Amino acid sequence: METSKSGKMAWRPTSRGEWSLVLAGVNLMLLNFILVQHMTVAFRQTELAVIMCTLAYFAGVSFGYIVSDRVSPALVRRSLPLCLVVQMLLLVWMQPCHFMTARWATQLGLPWQLGEAVAGTGLFVLVAGFATSIYAILLPRVIETEDAGLRRCYSLEIAGSLIGLLLVPVLAGAGHEALLGGYFAGFVALAAVTGSGTMITGVMGLGSALFLIGFGKWDRAAATAHYERYYDWENVEPLYTKWTPYHKIEVVNSGGVLRLLLNGKRQFTGSSKNIYPYFVAEYPARMLGTPRVALLGCGSMATVGLIGDFVPEIRIVDLDAEVFGASRKYFQEFNRLDTLKNWTFTADDAKHWLGNNREHFDLILHDIPPARSRQVALTYTDDFFRLVKARLEPQGIFSISSLSPIKSGSHYSKRMLATLSSVFERHWVLLHQGNSYFYGGGPELVELPPMELLGRVEEHLRRDVSVLTRARVAELTRAEKIITIANVGDLIYD
Repeated sequence: METSKSGKMAWRPTSRGEWSLVLAGVNLMLLNFILVQHMTVAFRQTELAVIMCTLAYFAGVSFGYIVSDRVSPALVRRSLPLCLVVQMLLLVWMQPCHFMTARWATQLGLPWQLGEAVAGTGLFVLVAGFATSIYAILLPRVIETEDAGLRRCYSLEIAGSLIGLLLVPVLAGAGHEALLGGYFAGFVALAAVTGSGTMITGVMGLGSALFLIGFGKWDRAAATAHYERYYDWENVEPLYTKWTPYHKIEVVNSGGVLRLLLNGKRQFTGSSKNIYPYFVAEYPARMLGTPRVALLGCGSMATVGLIGDFVPEIRIVDLDAEVFGASRKYFQEFNRLDTLKNWTFTADDAKHWLGNNREHFDLILHDIPPARSRQVALTYTDDFFRLVKARLEPQGIFSISSLSPIKSGSHYSKRMLATLSSVFERHWVLLHQGNSYFYGGGPELVELPPMELLGRVEEHLRRDVSVLTRARVAELTRAEKIITIANVGDLIYD
């Protein structure tokens, strides 16, 4: 063990074994971040992906510790190329294989939920067996073979983990291929320091380089195969794919229709009907006349295209600037950003922006995806709605939708409306084809009679619309929970 002149332990690695611990720590942090991203797309839910990664991590580490004294160093070295190949296949084919395994299970007579559990179990075994366990084998082996102290070995691995955590935002910000490249470089370096030999290390390095070159093409092919089966879309043509630290953004053309997907879930399907943006944006904007508008979340920004001709200013806020860029390029027909000059864009979290902005708006639009992950669900809480209310002008309107039918078995819409009605003293709801559109404000907001509220709806839509007054909303939501940061799971997992 190396010591400094002062007699204290020096924590610089001094052997191949110690360097392997540092690399193991770096690689595990990079790998966990990458797997959470890909599992989020496969499972379509961030929390489930995080739980699965966490369980697979600890199971793999435990398995690695158990077998560390039962496998020879030569077997560990020979297993590295196999582990690398399995990890590459997981990163490309995880999404379609997860769905196909679940569907095959249902074809055998199993319920869909059980089919998903079968698919998840298979993925769990692969991640634990071929991704995390290989790193856990190294720690007890180095402690035993190099007579290194337990404290020193743990410190080296933790130091590597901290380096990995620092590398994640740098590499992810540079692009997904940069993140993958950093991980594979670390994996090949691990093979080198564990004595895999020049030939094996060279083949692994070449394979990693070829994978990075082909990753984009293979990733698009896997996604195409998945969407054609999962959504029953025909002739899917990927036009744009971008992995960011927040999303996998995709724009695909299917039968001449452009579609926007975030993390594998549909966010916008190009349609000339404009029903959703009409009720969310144009209906309340027309009621106010010429409002100053804040749009929280962007998506396709079809809302901007509908109201951009008659409102003086639109402030667009979204955490992921790449979503904004993709929508501006591919959904120009709907958002018309290149022809409108009265908008600005800010890349920021909506809650952070509201809390640090002292401007007031006549109309605030909530165009953030449904609350199916904790980060997103924070924008559906009592706490968030109070931030919104503080940024409204006295007679201003906050507009938000719920696409989950009120009369379904789910409590999602009712809990959301209960939370909204507890914050905004004046409000009403329009129901259209099972979708709910809430409009609320402070005590100075003018509540028109139901027939007049209905009369403000465009005539061709009016026959399918019904109005819920404040009294009716209170009656429907009387027994529902108010959603706060403390119980946001009651909305997500309803």
